[in-house]
Amino acid sequence: MSEATSVYDDENGVNIMISYSHQDNDFMLRVRDLLADNGFDVWVDTKLKGGSNFFSNIGSAVIGCNLVVFILSENSISSKFCQDELSLARISNKKILPITAAKLADVFPKMDAGLKLILSCVQWAILNEGASEEENNATILSTISETLEIDLTDNNRIDYYDIAYSHEPRPLSRHHGFQRSKSVHTVGFWDRNFGPDITKVDLTEILNTIKDNYKYDYAQLSLSDAWALKALTLWCFDLDRNIQQVTKEQYQAFLFPEGRKQGAKETPDMFWLRVKDGFSVRLSMEEVFDVKSSVRYDSIKNLKKIKSKRVLTALYKLLKDGDPNIRAVACISLVQTDLTNQTSLEKVTKLLTDSDRLVRESACMAIAKFNSPSSVSRLLDVWRNDVISDVRGAAKQALEAIGTEEAKEGMKVVKTLQEEFKNLYEI
Repeated sequence: MSEATSVYDDENGVNIMISYSHQDNDFMLRVRDLLADNGFDVWVDTKLKGGSNFFSNIGSAVIGCNLVVFILSENSISSKFCQDELSLARISNKKILPITAAKLADVFPKMDAGLKLILSCVQWAILNEGASEEENNATILSTISETLEIDLTDNNRIDYYDIAYSHEPRPLSRHHGFQRSKSVHTVGFWDRNFGPDITKVDLTEILNTIKDNYKYDYAQLSLSDAWALKALTLWCFDLDRNIQQVTKEQYQAFLFPEGRKQGAKETPDMFWLRVKDGFSVRLSMEEVFDVKSSVRYDSIKNLKKIKSKRVLTALYKLLKDGDPNIRAVACISLVQTDLTNQTSLEKVTKLLTDSDRLVRESACMAIAKFNSPSSVSRLLDVWRNDVISDVRGAAKQALEAIGTEEAKEGMKVVKTLQEEFKNLYEI
């Protein structure tokens, strides 16, 4: 087998990408050979991670595969590369299968919140120390078959999360299928905590109520309340950062993002499961689009191949993030999606007035790619009035790229006035 079998060779085949720590190389080779011997098309990077080939190929491998097999160990859960790969798999809506010989009690407490959430809604292949190699191989192959049959789309992903209702953790131990803990609640989150007639609730009260209703499950994630409140505001309810309250209508829209179909009912834990999924996407997006991410560049380059509405929605939310670096990256990333999307263009255009100069510059560059005549007047204003020369330069380049008569005439007028002012100054 070659060091990096292409995941694009056979569009009709089942392509598997293996994510692993190089400290677990022997175990990875065993799994790789087992899969290859059983007819699977396997992609694995066997060179030292960090090389140029790795950075140019690993993101494409994740996005192009059908299944990511994660060699789970104490080594891999602390690997930045593995975390990046799994986070990209999460936002790409890829199926993920952890294979491990480790004891859950040894690895689960050492995972960060992002990994716990990613791996809490997938099936695991847990190898038995006392079983024969043939029996463990059979476990791996049968669990792969089961995982490939799961319809893990954005809408039904919450069906596979579990909840720890007590201090006795039930982390991710569903080798034989997804068996949800029986709910301790009988009524939906809003009605049981605030009452059916209440129409508006403070976000801080919602978070405190989550911590009360699901204290053991929430505690396992080890999230700061400040982060969780921010994620609730932006990633769950899609509110501006300064909004402090949620209406019941917004709550219902969050529960049923595709609209509430006739007869659809809120299950007792539906809200918390949606929140966990929102937290998972937020943490994964942070990991993938962080400036230190090993898959960021290839992720941006391949965004068109990620067939998930959730990614576009997530990018829109990143445009409102408190970190200007993230807003700038999200702005540029939108250029790699659908350049005919009017909503994307409108959201990017709003960034021309962002408080951060790099974000404004990114917005100018993105508008140039959208080739939007409707943005000419806004770009002319930036070119004339922005206090940062690099931003003015980006606006000028965008105007030149759009090249309409309005853009040309507007630039001509400004240049003429500049020349006149210069000449008057020299008199």
